Amino acid sequence: MPGVAMQDNVRLPDDSKSIAFFLSRVFSRIVRLVIGSVSLPALVDILKAIYVKEAEEKLLREGSKPTKSALALITGLDTRVVTQVLEQNLESTIHNQNVNPENALIDMWSGDPYFQDPNTGKAAALPIAGRGKTFQGLVLRSIGRNITVKTVLDRLLSSGSVKVNRGEVETVELISQIFLPLTDRRVRLTELALLEASRILGAVVHNMNSKPEFRVPQQGRWTYRLANERINEFRQRARELLDKQIIEGERLLEEFEEPKKHAGQVTVGIGWYQWSDHEPEEEGE
Repeated sequence: MPGVAMQDNVRLPDDSKSIAFFLSRVFSRIVRLVIGSVSLPALVDILKAIYVKEAEEKLLREGSKPTKSALALITGLDTRVVTQVLEQNLESTIHNQNVNPENALIDMWSGDPYFQDPNTGKAAALPIAGRGKTFQGLVLRSIGRNITVKTVLDRLLSSGSVKVNRGEVETVELISQIFLPLTDRRVRLTELALLEASRILGAVVHNMNSKPEFRVPQQGRWTYRLANERINEFRQRARELLDKQIIEGERLLEEFEEPKKHAGQVTVGIGWYQWSDHEPEEEGE
């Protein structure tokens, strides 16, 4: 069973190396989905909060007291960091993040009186270059010196967050307080990908912690010997197979679904997907 195999691996001397290897594969996909929309510092802060939360729950399940010292030991964080994390809950940590530098800039532009129009109280149109109350000054104060003004301006222009007013002195005007580095379609697909990934991992975690009779289906089948020129043919056949199973799955869910929503109900589901180990850009080479 997959869960048993994973538990056995934990006892191996090189388990950390093995887990780190597979983590890098998972994280590389996650980073590919979110890079440019969620900054690394924001992701690290969220991960710290999750680590402390999960460590606290693990200690409680094991009957241990989740002291700051115990949490520091199990997470590898300094006790001062643990204290800071405990002072906020996970939800507030997530919502308080400026998930990328562009959002941090827009927050300062629209919220700091120094960069606001005193007559309207809204973000002022700023000259691009120069010190002080300029777009360059805003970049320096909100993001820092490690990113050029042109890079930031190009990103904001491409997202439709700002416009440049031409004239004797060029100015930058904020036209949207929401920076969206991804299209609506890509946002939806990213959310769906992360949600499905969390559900698959949820099934694995459940099976690792459950008795055999309570484990849920969590299986995969693959071959290492598929000719590259037949990949599209395989995908079509797999699509036809899954379409039939999806219809049967929907019927099963409808059979068990209660007519009205009420307290005490749980969410259950079935997933179907097909994967391969090469990237889309490699196709056709």
